[in-house]
This record gives sequence, structure tokens and C-alpha cells, in this order.
Amino acid sequence: MRASRRASRILRAAFAFVFILVTSGCKRASLPDETSPGAQLYANRCGNCHVAYNPHEMTASMWDTQVTMMEVKIQAAGMPALTTEERESILEYLKRNAGTE
Repeated sequence: MRASRRASRILRAAFAFVFILVTSGCKRASLPDETSPGAQLYANRCGNCHVAYNPHEMTASMWDTQVTMMEVKIQAAGMPALTTEERESILEYLKRNAGTE
């Protein structure tokens, strides 16, 4: 019984440590060209549901696919669809700042 309590305390302490470690470093680096209209639109529309990922994390062609997939999720969530202009602006921003690999 005593060993079980000790193991439980160790497990809780380890969980608390990991939680503090993870949450203390959660601030993502800022977006490239973050004051541009495209970056602002991307952060506002995409950042409503999740952290807006740095465009460098995917290639331009990967962003094409990702935005298309997210439009399906936006619709399924009952959120307003991206307008043609919003889609084009977001994709232009993402592609301009996309990674190469």
C-alpha cells in the first residue's frame, strides 16, 4: 500500500513537471511578415481553431492540399467558408513564405 502511494505521488509529480515544461515553452515563433494583410487573415481565420502554423513548415504544394482539406473541416464545423478572395490571399501568403522541403 505504501509503495502504491509513493508511486502515485511520483507519477503526479512527473506529470506536473512535464505539464509545466511543455506549457512554459508553448509560445510559437511569430509568423513571417506578420503585419501583412495575408498573415493577419491567415492568423485570424486559421488561428480561430488552432495555432496558425509557420508557413515554412510545409512546401507550397503541401499548403494547396492543406488549405483544401481545411475547407472541408471548416464546412463540417459549420463555420463560414473562406471566400475566394480570402482563400487566394491566404494561399499567396503561405506559398510566398513556404518551406522548400
